[in-house]
Amino acid sequence: MSAPASPTLRRRLPSADRRQQILDGSEDLFTRQGFEAVSMGDIAAHLGISRPTVYAYFTSTADILGELLDQRLTEFEGRLAPLLRDLHSQPHPFATILEQLIQERPLLTLLQSGSGPAFTERRLAVFRDLEGRLHLHVSPPAGRARVPYLLTCLTLLLQATATHAITAGLSADQTRELARTLDRFVQAGLQGTAPDLHEAPV
Repeated sequence: MSAPASPTLRRRLPSADRRQQILDGSEDLFTRQGFEAVSMGDIAAHLGISRPTVYAYFTSTADILGELLDQRLTEFEGRLAPLLRDLHSQPHPFATILEQLIQERPLLTLLQSGSGPAFTERRLAVFRDLEGRLHLHVSPPAGRARVPYLLTCLTLLLQATATHAITAGLSADQTRELARTLDRFVQAGLQGTAPDLHEAPV
């Protein structure tokens, strides 16, 4: 009768699974403690593995962050693409985008987990990507020169509003009203008119 497997052998994972385990554990630490406060040693201790094991897959926490953001952005872009394709057929297009953003809790939480220069630059790259996608799908009135500026503001506003909805723990109804209010502001800004706030929540 063979001896039972040792704990070490039971914990041995295929390479792809180990890599994903490190990513998942790192994301948990980044979002709870802040990106800059987490070291490779912290990740190893959190997962109960050795530091050399973590270094076998990633060179630094910045390397881990980059792959995490790439994963989350790929997932988000897959869900965003059909919404942008049908943007003009929706009665409240920007409310629809915001409501989808609010569903992206892992991505938004990760984007708020750091403040250093490298982290800030990576976060701005995400915003620029979203801004570029919106620019392709928003048809402003002819000759509206301020649209690029408005789209930049919209990108930041969408992100900030979605983050607020998550951190404030808004209900589904509150989130929907917030999204509709933002949509009215955006539509009015693109048209150069005053927003109609008669239906806005107090």
